[in-house]
Amino acid sequence: MKKNEVLFSEGEISKSIFFIKTGAIFQLQKIDDEEIIIDLNIQNDWIFNFDSLMNQVPSNIIIKAFSKSEVVELKLESLHKLISISQNFLQLNKIFNSLSTKIHIYDSNLNPTEKYDYLLKNKPQIIKIFPLNMIASYLKMRQETLSRVRASVIF
Repeated sequence: MKKNEVLFSEGEISKSIFFIKTGAIFQLQKIDDEEIIIDLNIQNDWIFNFDSLMNQVPSNIIIKAFSKSEVVELKLESLHKLISISQNFLQLNKIFNSLSTKIHIYDSNLNPTEKYDYLLKNKPQIIKIFPLNMIASYLKMRQETLSRVRASVIF
């Protein structure tokens, strides 16, 4: 994928999951003409639109390449065939549970410092790849707040 190329558009019904071999990809949602970062994904991450894939409903998010990326697609139909061949492929269910980082950040009552610390401990590469404004949007805080938090962090 080229930088800014769309992998998955708003309104589509998800029929695949993707694995990032190289590069960086982000997920966003447009709300009142504002783009809100839903997720930041890097090499070796699995990406998919959970709600659209599980419920087969039109997506309300966009998945887009942040940088030149190489992505592998696993279609839902192929996944079902693999599971019918061997129940071991049910272990891929762990992929679907990989939303834990995002869910923890969004659903916990973490303060800005705790959110940033959680990201540093669980996905430190994101901080090296994505710009501050995207990380702030992902963490659901203003860029100025993230700047203050980063200034107080001791490495």
